[in-house]
Order: sequence, then structure tokens, then C-alpha cells
Amino acid sequence: CGLLLALSMAPCLGAEPPASVERLRDAIEADQPRSIALLERLVNQNSGSLNLPGVTAVGELVRAELEPLGFDVQWIDMRATGRAGHLVATHKGNGRGKRVLMIGHLDTVFEPDSPFQRFVREGDSATGPGIADDKGGVVIIIAALRAMHAAGTLRDVDIKVVLTGDEELTGK
Repeated sequence: CGLLLALSMAPCLGAEPPASVERLRDAIEADQPRSIALLERLVNQNSGSLNLPGVTAVGELVRAELEPLGFDVQWIDMRATGRAGHLVATHKGNGRGKRVLMIGHLDTVFEPDSPFQRFVREGDSATGPGIADDKGGVVIIIAALRAMHAAGTLRDVDIKVVLTGDEELTGK
């Protein structure tokens, strides 16, 4: 959301966007098919709050996206509470940029016995468990970070990504 706002602000202010914004815009556009494919993989992995292996699998899919960008990814095991766990990913920048916290969640309200299980795309629209809450948000986080990496701006920023595994139904 913040990235899209930043990309859209310059024309509204009558200013030419800096070259880094142009690079971000180009990277996001070029990466769109990959982001949609990631959204489909995430949505097709059931991760109802009580499906501990499913939530863990979604965490592993996210780990596979963040580690190549230079993030140190930790899994906080929460099985003792009856929930899978939380993913915490940390990127240390070079000290010249901002500090950013990105928060989301890995689980959905749709347990394995729900009939609503699959990603379905019709034109520019898609439905499926977690599309908007919050697998779509997770994909936006990853897409923004990949664009920053491609544009060379990620190296400046300290970022922490925290994705809980029990937002929909908290553990004990």
C-alpha cells in the first residue's frame, strides 16, 4: 500500500518521479506474473488456523521468497499453544535508510473441511481462501520487497516482517 502510494504521489504533485521510483514501477510490472503465481500457490495451500501443517507450509513458501532477498527468516514455533507459529524476517540495511515494520498473517478462517479451498481466476479477478485476508497482503509485501531489491533500494532499509500464524483464531 505504501509503495503504491509512493509511486502515485509524484505525478499528483506535478513532479517527475525519481529514477528509483521508475525502477520500482518497472520491477513491479515485470514481476506481476510471478506475484500472481505466488498468490495462487499460497491460496491453494490450506492454512486454516487449526491446520498447523498448512500454516507451517505457507510460512515455508514465504521463507523461500524472503531469504533470497537477504532476509534472516526465523520460525517461532507455537505448537505448545495449539497453533503452528509465526514467521519473523529481518533485513539489515546499510544504516542510511528508514526502519520499516510490515505485519500480516499466514492463516485463514477456512479449515481443511471447508468447501472454499481453491484459487479461481476469471479475467482480472480471483477468489479463494485468503485472497484478501491475508495471503494477498503477504504477496503485496513480497512484491514490494522484490521490487526494492530489483531497483537497488532494499540495501538501504532495515525491515522487519512479522507474519502471525494465528490471527484468525488465536492460541492459548
